[in-house]
Amino acid sequence: MESTNVVKSGFALATEKVNDWGSEFYLILPNIVVGLVVLAVFTLAGWGFRRALRAYFNRKGRKDLGRLLSDFSFWITIMLGVMIFFTIVIPSLRPVDLLSSLGLGSLAFGFAFKDILQNWLAGLLILLRLPFRRGDQIRVGDAEGTVQAIEPRATIIRTYDGRDIIVPNTTIYTNIVTVNTAQISRRVEIDLTVGYSYDIRRIIEIIQSAIKPIEQIIPDPPPQVLCWELGATSLGVKVRWWISPERSQEVTSRARIIQAIKEAFDANDIDPTDPQLIYYKRQLKKPVSVSGEEETEFNTIEKADNGPPPELVVSKKDPESAQPKIDSKADTLLSD
Repeated sequence: MESTNVVKSGFALATEKVNDWGSEFYLILPNIVVGLVVLAVFTLAGWGFRRALRAYFNRKGRKDLGRLLSDFSFWITIMLGVMIFFTIVIPSLRPVDLLSSLGLGSLAFGFAFKDILQNWLAGLLILLRLPFRRGDQIRVGDAEGTVQAIEPRATIIRTYDGRDIIVPNTTIYTNIVTVNTAQISRRVEIDLTVGYSYDIRRIIEIIQSAIKPIEQIIPDPPPQVLCWELGATSLGVKVRWWISPERSQEVTSRARIIQAIKEAFDANDIDPTDPQLIYYKRQLKKPVSVSGEEETEFNTIEKADNGPPPELVVSKKDPESAQPKIDSKADTLLSD
């Protein structure tokens, strides 16, 4: 009998508690409705901010920055709406308490998602500074290709053979990045060798005439044919020219120039390969003087009298040209 009374009193307490919860729910139901309305308003406002920011940055040609900032503004607006919702539903809950709890939670969240937050911040800094943008061709470490998108976590680079490489933004922000399409032109060069028996002035003239009709070459700065190295058995020649910065221009111009030089050498009976075997063969056939003594080649070679080497024209647009110093030495602490 006593146990039955205990069970009945327990059920009575539970029922009373549920009734109290129901009464409290009915009391805060208007607050819940108002809070949901406020949350819906903030959600619509966040959606509107996101669309407006994306449209604005799309017009400015900063699509990736617009997407990052619009998403950020959307979620900040939603979080603010959630905080106001809780303060309306629970009037005793102060915004300061929410902010303090949010601060502790954000600290734990930051430790848990440190890499994600670092990549997001690096992506934001990249988009704000804009060292490169979509369509630029860059090289980061072993990754080289065209930038497809700069996302909050990583930058997508499409390689020249059609594969996508996802590079974390922190890697790009903290490493050396080569932007191949940063300027309106860039220089390409190739090396070749010719034997010492050929007239070098004639060689330079043949190469210049061969590459002149190639339209991928930018005329200013003009292409250069340089005597670059005195090898043991051959002369090293460097050919340099300027093109538009795209990779396709480099591939096309290099292929056409090499073919043009090869055809010009064939037409003029010039062998561009290393003439080492020919050099040894010539050494075995030493000339013989009237007295019967063998002469060295130094006795038979006459010095060419063609005057000084021709002047090499260097354009002012060439980065190798001297640039004026911008900062005055007198403004530094180490001035004389």
